[in-house]
Amino acid sequence: MNLKIITTILLVFSPLLLHKVNAQDVYAGKNTKVEKGISAEFPFESKFINLGADTIHYVESGEGDPVLLLHGLPANAYLWRNIIPNIDSNKKVIALDFLGFGKSSFPKDRDVSVEVQYKMLTDFIEAKQLKNVTLFIQDIGSLVGILYAIREPHNVKGIALFEAPFMPAEVFYDQLPFSFKAFMKLTRSKKGNEKLMVKKNFAGKKLAVNFFTGRKLPKEAYKYYTQPWDENERRYAITNGPDPAILSYTKGKGESDFATLLDTISNGVKETQIPILYFYAKKGLVNRRKAVEYAKENFKNATYVYLGKGKHFLTEIHPKQMSQKFNEWFVTLK
Repeated sequence: MNLKIITTILLVFSPLLLHKVNAQDVYAGKNTKVEKGISAEFPFESKFINLGADTIHYVESGEGDPVLLLHGLPANAYLWRNIIPNIDSNKKVIALDFLGFGKSSFPKDRDVSVEVQYKMLTDFIEAKQLKNVTLFIQDIGSLVGILYAIREPHNVKGIALFEAPFMPAEVFYDQLPFSFKAFMKLTRSKKGNEKLMVKKNFAGKKLAVNFFTGRKLPKEAYKYYTQPWDENERRYAITNGPDPAILSYTKGKGESDFATLLDTISNGVKETQIPILYFYAKKGLVNRRKAVEYAKENFKNATYVYLGKGKHFLTEIHPKQMSQKFNEWFVTLK
């Protein structure tokens, strides 16, 4: 084979080789699988607090500086059951249900937008007189939590996050898997969204317990994820919240409320000096390889933890590892 042919081959395939090397760098470490002994029990006392017309359900454990655990969609405080008892030493750990989720009330006007959830969170923090807060956040919990960190940085000690939309809309959409993009097209219209989420209860019956977990859940875990959606009216909490499906119209390049929100989030995360602990897995769902690369290029004060294999509910796969790494990081915070 002459030098010209070899040069041509290298020029053609070098981007692919570079991509492979970068992917190996992103996922460097043990490709850890599902941990053993993941409990399905939820042995915590339910507490409720009235915030105006709304009632918020939460659980808390431990004493010390507060750690707020903010779940994603379509989950609730149950997502954190194996994290709470492993990080509550010298910390007041609080996991709450967002409006319309778990055991929290659902607004009569069905408005569960990010700004409505944000006001609920700020009211909760004020009512509980929480100071020097550390946020442990995922999915829609990250949208609300990061907004709080941007707007009230003086009260935020650190941010731990996973499977979170923290990048501009175009980057966020581009790195999503094909299956997720296809699903977004099915739910981007009001009619399609209500048919799947309200009439068929797809989020409550399928997403939470099958598609998002990355493992087969024990039967006793199903009720905690699915029962909140037994009530038809509450399913509108899925359709009336933040809507990433709108990005599928323009592949993330057009203007929309969600794209504007992501711009606010991504700009805030890029500028903040608040310490960040970023958990990610292979291959993840809303945080694929390009999301991890974006984080490593743009976060200013971050610690990165590769967990191994995982999907969207990483606390259902690696709770012990996540708790250990969180505790190690927490002691470094000022």
